Formats: sequence, C-alpha cells, structure tokens
Amino acid sequence: MGRFPKGTLDRIKTVLRDGESQADFVREAVELELRRREGPPVGGPDRV
Repeated sequence: MGRFPKGTLDRIKTVLRDGESQADFVREAVELELRRREGPPVGGPDRV
C-alpha cells in the first residue's frame, strides 16, 4: 500500500461503516477514482 500523509489513516478509521475495513475503504475509493478518470471528460475551460 502507498504511504499517506500523517493522520490520513486515523481519518479513515473515523468514517468506516460497520464491518468495513480500511482495505475495503481504500479499494472502494480507488475504484471510484478510476471510474472518474476513465470516464468521459466533464466540461470545464480546459476540456474540449
């Protein structure tokens, strides 16, 4: 696993759902970010 800035893992622990592990949280976050980046560009000044 990559390194996170100090305090990040503590922040994750505070928002975990019942039965959810830190690994579950990170997997979901990575999957959501991959979908966002792989998807079609969303409008903006430097998007055509």
